[in-house]
Amino acid sequence: MAGAMSIPHDLRDMARNLGVRGWHLWRSLILPGMLAAWVTGGITASGGAWNASIVSEMVAWGNTTLTAYGLGAYIARATQAGDWPRIVLGVGCMCVFVVGLNRFFWRRLYRLAETKYRLG
Repeated sequence: MAGAMSIPHDLRDMARNLGVRGWHLWRSLILPGMLAAWVTGGITASGGAWNASIVSEMVAWGNTTLTAYGLGAYIARATQAGDWPRIVLGVGCMCVFVVGLNRFFWRRLYRLAETKYRLG
């Protein structure tokens, strides 16, 4: 919503006055105006989803413990055992994955949104 609302009114009026409609309107005005906000929202959503999935891989309620197989469960088991080398390995792998995803995917997509698909 913020991306769509950030498109200046004069550009919207210009497109309407020139009769720009359909796919051409989306390709030349709406998508470039919204892409940076969409990328920012995608970064925020993926970070929240990552945190939720890591935390929810091992859940205990009373005498019942549900465990999935993943990095979060690996770190939780290592923490319960007090195994510091495995804790550091798990957290290190998590950091490498997150930094790699940010550098090689999100940063490139954001740079594309700032340079090629910008209004003005």
